Amino acid sequence: MKIALYYPWIYLKSGVERTILETVKGSKNEYTIFTNHYDQKGTFPEFGKLNVIELKKVPVRRDIFSTLKAAITISFQKIDLTSFDLFVVHSEGLGDLILFKNYKIPTICFCDTPLRPVFDIEYKKRAMKKRSIFNRFMYLFFSYIFIAVDRYLWEKYKYIIFSGKETLKRAKQGNLLNANSNYEIVHRGVSWDHIKPTGEYEKYFLVPGRIMWTKNIELAIEAFKKFSLVRTDFKLIIAGMVDKKSVPYYKTLKNLSGGRKNIKFVINPSDKEMFRLYENCYTAITTSFNEDWGLTPIEANAYGKPVLAVNMGGFKESQVNGKTGFLLNNNPKEFAAKMLMLAKNKSLVRKMGDYARTHSKQFSWNKFVSVFDTRVRAFPDCNNYSRSFPKTQLH
Repeated sequence: MKIALYYPWIYLKSGVERTILETVKGSKNEYTIFTNHYDQKGTFPEFGKLNVIELKKVPVRRDIFSTLKAAITISFQKIDLTSFDLFVVHSEGLGDLILFKNYKIPTICFCDTPLRPVFDIEYKKRAMKKRSIFNRFMYLFFSYIFIAVDRYLWEKYKYIIFSGKETLKRAKQGNLLNANSNYEIVHRGVSWDHIKPTGEYEKYFLVPGRIMWTKNIELAIEAFKKFSLVRTDFKLIIAGMVDKKSVPYYKTLKNLSGGRKNIKFVINPSDKEMFRLYENCYTAITTSFNEDWGLTPIEANAYGKPVLAVNMGGFKESQVNGKTGFLLNNNPKEFAAKMLMLAKNKSLVRKMGDYARTHSKQFSWNKFVSVFDTRVRAFPDCNNYSRSFPKTQLH
């Protein structure tokens, strides 16, 4: 099959770009990727080998006026889909708007998340606190309009695949689904070919992933500062990508670390560097306040490392409290206490790491792509789509 895949921004090394990359690389179908913002240097280099077409450019900033400009551009964007059998839209918010002008062929939605500023209650609470009265009004006004528009556009999807229970919950809370909606959850995972646990547990806690405000990394720093009042032999390593819009947040974290030599930042690490950090860390820490799904804790688990995670969002799906690590409240004292406990008990760290690796084997890119391809092959006969799978797979 010839498939057109759309995502507004391909410019980072994030979970969405990784999902698109693994889907296209592992599929037996022929994909053409369409995007309104493509930065080959900023994203995974493997995209350079794929068929990527950049459409009219949109900004990547997330202020209200930049978002509005991007929304208008995407809404009026026309793609020639006449030679394709299927249209796949990666929905992380504004991606749905592409359906205004492009809905003549069968369309699947892969829902990374409904637009978080609108449909994620936790995100919305935090975002509102940062804004002036005028910007709060604009935020609410935009949200009201977007909800109505998005509900209309979601009716055009023939099938929806959610990244996890958290993203499904947001869609339900926003009334994006109706009685005729067909959907399921398909978890993403890791590439097991290159992952070989070393059994090394060096004295550093690793905070992996993009460095941006939604990752709540200040929690890890504050927890480590409390931990360091008792133990001075460990380090905290924060490793991830910093894009332009997140530079102010990165500077805030640097100030919060106070120039401590035992807090280290590794900015824009290569895959090889990240693998080495995973291999040798003592424990991983993931502090996002309401993660959609979250690949970094699964990656850490695959390397045989337990994870300390906030007890919210996708982490509650991929992690087993007390076995793969610990699910904790958004509280530096709780994180510091568990860090101290694990620092004193390396045998427990190893035991949890072994369980975490075994548990994480259910999450793999091969499995994800296999399921995704199965769904894709049911098209373009959309009229009979609901009879293509067992009823237990449809909702």
